[in-house]
Amino acid sequence: MLQKRSKITFILAIISAIIGVMLAVQLRSNIDPVHKESRSIAELRTSLQKELEKHKNLLADISKYNQLYYQYETSLSEDESLSVMVEELARNRKMAGMIPMEGKGIELTIVDAPMLDENSHEEHMYASFTGGYIDDEDLRWLVNILFANGGQAVSINGHRLIATTAIRNVGDVIQIDTRTIQPPYELKVLGEPDVLLSALKLEGVEEYFQLANKRIVAEKQENLLIPAYREQRIIQHMKPVKEKGDS
Repeated sequence: MLQKRSKITFILAIISAIIGVMLAVQLRSNIDPVHKESRSIAELRTSLQKELEKHKNLLADISKYNQLYYQYETSLSEDESLSVMVEELARNRKMAGMIPMEGKGIELTIVDAPMLDENSHEEHMYASFTGGYIDDEDLRWLVNILFANGGQAVSINGHRLIATTAIRNVGDVIQIDTRTIQPPYELKVLGEPDVLLSALKLEGVEEYFQLANKRIVAEKQENLLIPAYREQRIIQHMKPVKEKGDS
């Protein structure tokens, strides 16, 4: 009888020890949780590179406007001031899309991808689920990447994009402002070709469009022509300044 009671006591002691160890581990985990970095080093390096590029562009803009201010301030004659103003007006006309622009860049075409094989059954099912077509959000996302990475001028199917351009779905088609465009979508972008192509790769543009069963055909071009903006501009808030003495 005594031996049986000792055996039970021994078993209870072991169980109590195990429970004590488990409680101690749980308490320690709650007091000092382990934090794990959710992003990889490669992703952090990519984000840092993009931020440094934006910082570099901002510094370049500051330097450019400081130089322009200095030119205005130090102009000694009316002819010199007029020359600076004419040059700035020409630059603003380019930025506003009022005149065609020409230079090196890239040409992108969004085309249907070939049918996926049996090994890609899961991706094929996802592409079928999403409808396998491009909508306005896809084009806006792509255009924003191009402008954010040095794109100086962009056109889609021959239509120049400016700051107020609207890209939207109207029924089953996409409109740029008031003009309807049809696939295949062709984008022309002025800028440094290598920088633009690297940005597309870093942003995962190719993989993104593969989900819609599309692929991007990209080509470097040494001489691209981007047309001027052809839509009628509606001025809503600007008014001419009245000179002194006008009623």
